[in-house]
Amino acid sequence: MFVSQIWRDDMLIAVCIAPLLAALFFRFGIPAVEHLLCVYYDKKAILADYYLLFDLFLSILTPYMVCFASSMVLLTEYDENMSQYMAVTPVGKKGYFVSRLIFPALISFLASVLLMLCFTLTEWPVPMLITVCFLSVLTSIAVSLLLFSFSYNRVEGMAVAKMAGLIMLGLPVPFFLISNAQYLFSVLPSFWIAKLCLEDSYWFLVPASITSAIWIWLIYGKFKKKLS
Repeated sequence: MFVSQIWRDDMLIAVCIAPLLAALFFRFGIPAVEHLLCVYYDKKAILADYYLLFDLFLSILTPYMVCFASSMVLLTEYDENMSQYMAVTPVGKKGYFVSRLIFPALISFLASVLLMLCFTLTEWPVPMLITVCFLSVLTSIAVSLLLFSFSYNRVEGMAVAKMAGLIMLGLPVPFFLISNAQYLFSVLPSFWIAKLCLEDSYWFLVPASITSAIWIWLIYGKFKKKLS
């Protein structure tokens, strides 16, 4: 039912295809642009130092888009009073949560891993790749909960999605802000994902997981309240 709802909506189909188009652009378009810039400015490298950042955006873009589509389905069902009905069936709120958020998140995790294996600009150890994709999925679940909990229809949801995209703002911070001021963005899970890759240290897995869990925990209460 969930997949069929997406399949009937051209916008959501485009949203789900967007990560593949972005992956193709990152993999083939960015190196081409890099070559043109280097020739024009007579430099050896301009964008190459930030290839890892493009990879990180790709890792989080896939789950973000899939969870965005999930949020739009949730809002449609809420507007049609289907979500309240599902919540009082034997499936319950937790089952509804799993079917509309966890299930899409698992799909997006697999899709993210696949795209990263095929289209990254830098070399990734498989354990690190899987870890980053997992953390990106956790962040995207928090975004999906945020979209549904603070929107009452799809129009509002799309507006909130633009604001929720700021959660990804943490990715470029460690690349451009070297001082300790960068830790002002430590409340964003994406900040710790970037630190994890830049420092190549799994110690940053702890704060990345904790911040994502806190975001999910804080918003899930409003999610449950909205379904009641």
